[in-house]
Amino acid sequence: MKTAWLAFSVPLLATSELVAHLFFAHRAPTPDQWAASKPAVQAAYRPGQAVVIAPYWAEPMARWKFGDQLMPLRDVARPDMTRYPEAIEVSAMGARSPELEGWPVRSETKAGPLAIRTRINPKPVTVTFDFTDHVDPQSADVRIERGSSGSACTHTDSAPLESGGLGGPPTYPAARFRCASEPNYVFVGATIIEDQDYRPRRCIWSHPPPGAEMVTRFRSVPLGNVVRGHTGMGWLHERDGTGPSFTIRVFVDGNEVGSTKHWDGDGWKAFEIPLGLAAHTTADVEFRAAGANHVCFEADSR
Repeated sequence: MKTAWLAFSVPLLATSELVAHLFFAHRAPTPDQWAASKPAVQAAYRPGQAVVIAPYWAEPMARWKFGDQLMPLRDVARPDMTRYPEAIEVSAMGARSPELEGWPVRSETKAGPLAIRTRINPKPVTVTFDFTDHVDPQSADVRIERGSSGSACTHTDSAPLESGGLGGPPTYPAARFRCASEPNYVFVGATIIEDQDYRPRRCIWSHPPPGAEMVTRFRSVPLGNVVRGHTGMGWLHERDGTGPSFTIRVFVDGNEVGSTKHWDGDGWKAFEIPLGLAAHTTADVEFRAAGANHVCFEADSR
């Protein structure tokens, strides 16, 4: 009887241990466990890296516990991962980030139930200028053009903060170029929209008035080989795909080098414009937005 009981209890104990292991290995980390992992993430982090959370739905918890120093809004609302030479992947429950697929792991540590991996971009790029970082009077000026006439927009750091709420426009920032005698949505400034996966994307709001172009000129830009970027409207605004389109035209020292068109429903859409003979020069770069719709874009030269 005793022997039979032992023969039964050993596999039962092993099965119980396996079930317990699977349960705890696939249970979401607690807030305290996320907080306890912060020193390990700080030790791995270097300026210029992005902290990427896997699975993505755990990112709000990670950002709450890690803070803006490790997860600033500029990186959380990044356009994509191509600009980062390295990333810190913080993984829960064995998850891997699809954004980092194909990025080799240089090092890995554990912090409780979380794995912290430094991953290397196999195709790093050098960004010579990020336009979204320079929507300010030191680097840019803004005007509205209607045919042969134009009117300048003035920069302020103290415009009233406004938000459209669910289904409305994104937050109108305090720092922006405002255009006199135009509706409050006609301005140029950096804000955040949501893409088709409801991920935040940082971009330059550039909504023109009907029948006009919103022209944003960046002065003395150090150029690379291309101007690369994304366009979007905010998914709750464009998901039905029934509204009008908008166009962004790009000029270098007054010469058009290319354009991109965004159709309602495109979501967060990438574009790339080769610079040809203008590559690797320092020049003024204009973005001309036209179309009676929400317009937001981000761009860099690389």
